[in-house]
Amino acid sequence: MSGTSLVDPGSEKRIDEVADALQRRGGSATSAQIAADMGIHPSTARFHLDRLVEQGRVETTRGHRATRGRPHTVFTLVTNEGPRAYRLLAQMLVEEVAASDDPAATATRIGQRWGRRRRTDLISVLEDMGFSPAPDKDGIVLRHCPFLDLARDHPQVVCALHCGVVEGVTGKSAAIDANPGQRCVVHTAA
Repeated sequence: MSGTSLVDPGSEKRIDEVADALQRRGGSATSAQIAADMGIHPSTARFHLDRLVEQGRVETTRGHRATRGRPHTVFTLVTNEGPRAYRLLAQMLVEEVAASDDPAATATRIGQRWGRRRRTDLISVLEDMGFSPAPDKDGIVLRHCPFLDLARDHPQVVCALHCGVVEGVTGKSAAIDANPGQRCVVHTAA
């Protein structure tokens, strides 16, 4: 083996090189194009591109062909690579509101502003937010809380925010019987 280094075909280094080659092509290419650019076999390029798809770094689409035959698979880099930390962001923002002079009023105001931009059917808005709402004789029962962890830690902020959303959407005052993790019921003024 004079001067030739063997690289594990599944190594992260090689996968990153394929991602770089894809980036040089403007972020989208076929496996054949990447193979030609890198001087590797198309099957090897496809192997690495498939690993990038599995890692969530690349997405695939079917390219249109002008001639007969199977459409080509086009590999496209996912923008803004890296893990998402929305839970951490939400926690930081909730903690900041909780530390304000009047956390409930601040959270209600934020919810109202957001709700006013979505003036539509309240049930639809609550469904889109992930609450699994159900109209009930007592009001609207929220069967699921998509913010349960934060609501348990800071109900004065999270539940007030939800109440503000209801007020913003309906244009009416609202109250919420909040029992995070159990039964929460939203009431609106008649």
